Amino acid sequence: MEEKKVNYWKWAFFVLVGILFISGCYLATKVTSQTKEQTNIAKVSDKNSKQKYTSVDVTLDKKQANATINYYLRKNQKKGKIKYRFLVDKSAIMMGTTEILGKNVSFTLYTKPTLDKNGNILLNVKSVAIGSLNAPAGFILKYVKNNYDLGKVVIIDPKAKTITLDLNQLTKKQDVLVKGTKLDLVNDEFKFNVKVPLK
Repeated sequence: MEEKKVNYWKWAFFVLVGILFISGCYLATKVTSQTKEQTNIAKVSDKNSKQKYTSVDVTLDKKQANATINYYLRKNQKKGKIKYRFLVDKSAIMMGTTEILGKNVSFTLYTKPTLDKNGNILLNVKSVAIGSLNAPAGFILKYVKNNYDLGKVVIIDPKAKTITLDLNQLTKKQDVLVKGTKLDLVNDEFKFNVKVPLK
């Protein structure tokens, strides 16, 4: 009986095909799978992409705080009958002009600034001057509140003798959220947390 010859070339071909197949599967698995670091980066990236705002802490001195607040005040009072500006020095001063009986009248409010629970600037009115005449703070605040539309930026409470500058209303058109975190006149340091929209 004649022995069958082993076809070594045939077996070599099958072995080669098997090696190529296994190598291909191994490479495909490695290429399509992520490392632990890549998975973590993807999770962080997905989480960040769902955020509506990014938060930035800003520190200003008196000069920068005055410039920033007055810039937004000007933009919010273009159509108003009363014009005012804000000055931080040894105290916080709100100065302005309005028309009474056809004449422009200047007024000055001397206040002690603090931050309210929402991070807005709260001005505790200590005295009021109309021209060079001192006037009762509660009476003047009530008069202004009843006779002038200051919008949503300036909130007057005549009984408490306070004026609140709503920082989020100041920057509403830009969709920026602002919260005061520190207001230190003595050390010339004003800190704010600013949330900028991610869009």
